[in-house]
Amino acid sequence: MADCFEQRKHPGSAGGSASGDFAFASGIAIDPATMRRVPEAGTVGEETRVVLALLEDQLAQAGCGLGDIVKTTCYVREETDRMEFVQAYRDVFAPGPYPARCTVALGVAGDCRVQIDAIAYRGAES
Repeated sequence: MADCFEQRKHPGSAGGSASGDFAFASGIAIDPATMRRVPEAGTVGEETRVVLALLEDQLAQAGCGLGDIVKTTCYVREETDRMEFVQAYRDVFAPGPYPARCTVALGVAGDCRVQIDAIAYRGAES
């Protein structure tokens, strides 16, 4: 049976769940009242850091953190956003190890430019 957890920092973005050894989280820097990007996400890099902070908050509820992420699926609105996204993503996870990552350019909700889905390994002791 899966344990679901809430998105605490920005209630409009997706929450997460955990089952067995794995936790699943999804984040987008959106204000649910306006369906617009949150003010602290001015640049693509800032938005990436906001989304990763949301994921960190969700994963903490499942007993793990960013260092436990084993795979992410990342969405950027425009191909021109990719390199700024990648640099901010790398900065957050530095010095590594880095999770496996797939990044695709396609539509993201509202005027957001970044969305990330993550899978983290909780381990048998969780």
